[in-house]
Amino acid sequence: MKTFSLLSILGAATLAAAQASNTTVTGKLGDARPVKNNPVIGEVWVANFDSETVKGTVTGVAAKIGIDWAINVTLPAEKGPFKYHVHLRAVPESGNCTETLGHLDSYVRGDSPPCDASKPATCEVGDLSGKYGLVNGPTAQKEFNDQYTATNVIQLGYVGNRGIVFHDASGARIACATLKKATTP
Repeated sequence: MKTFSLLSILGAATLAAAQASNTTVTGKLGDARPVKNNPVIGEVWVANFDSETVKGTVTGVAAKIGIDWAINVTLPAEKGPFKYHVHLRAVPESGNCTETLGHLDSYVRGDSPPCDASKPATCEVGDLSGKYGLVNGPTAQKEFNDQYTATNVIQLGYVGNRGIVFHDASGARIACATLKKATTP
């Protein structure tokens, strides 16, 4: 009986120590899962920026796994580096970027501590700059595949008709645009 009790205590202590040493933060719903069922591979979604501070496009193309993203924008030469995220809501007619609400956070992770780019499945789904790097002005071009964003409306990482927001180094929202499905000519 004492052997069983001692083994139980040692097992519980080992488990507690392993959990305490785990510094990876995951969401309340676990890690993000790669998206493998976008309905139309090659379908294009575009956010067009034409403000005083940001001009250009952020484009998402449905891939076999996730979305292939391309950023091609001009930004202020100062106040960077700049963060960019997928936010929950589309940009309203007023153009008020605050009304896009927070980041797309499908797995309920939150933004603290900051995203660890070496473990993108543990980051907020919409924290693209946390996973793939900040951008600087005056011109920024960047391409990457994000496995956790989707063009399939039933996926937790669905990005259609959501706001794309650029933030300056202070965290202020400097520009926003809605990601819309591109129409074919």
